[in-house]
Amino acid sequence: MKRTPLMIAAVLIVFLPFARLGTASAAANDETPVSDLGHRERLFVGGFLGLQFGTLTSVSVNLHAGYRLTNRLSAGMGGSYQFASDTWFGESYTSHVFGGSTFARFRVYNNVFLHAEFERLRLQSRLPPLNPDFDPDDRRSITENNYFAGAGYGFPVSDRIRLNLLLLYNFNENSQAYYDNPFLRVGVDVYLR
Repeated sequence: MKRTPLMIAAVLIVFLPFARLGTASAAANDETPVSDLGHRERLFVGGFLGLQFGTLTSVSVNLHAGYRLTNRLSAGMGGSYQFASDTWFGESYTSHVFGGSTFARFRVYNNVFLHAEFERLRLQSRLPPLNPDFDPDDRRSITENNYFAGAGYGFPVSDRIRLNLLLLYNFNENSQAYYDNPFLRVGVDVYLR
């Protein structure tokens, strides 16, 4: 929690120079009503990668596809895979996490948007069963639902590529897949025009 302001500042310093790139093209895109675009021109794909090494090792790949419903509102779905390995209270824990999500984004002003997302994951539980003969390598699989809400900023890199910085809060306070709350997500969207 204490690292969040430092992480936000570091990401802004790195990506702020890109904020002015593509501004004229973004303004030109706003002038064309989405209703005048074909279905393919409304589509975008993207995702984000996550890497963390140390006591907690995590590698995640998240891909999504979306559709622009209006000039300000878009929605989509995605899939994710994560490998996690760490030592929790002296016990070794590894899990392969698979999941899917649906999301909606509402552009508030220029490149600022609100983001809401529902995610369902399948993973090995961190919590041991109540059985005293528990084998730590045989953890039960659980399904976890996460509910995210937050805000983001899209940095236009070109007419078709947008780098997204999101600050999200997970309303599932008992999540075994996410440790920090709120957390940062950096990703990319590519418009198929």
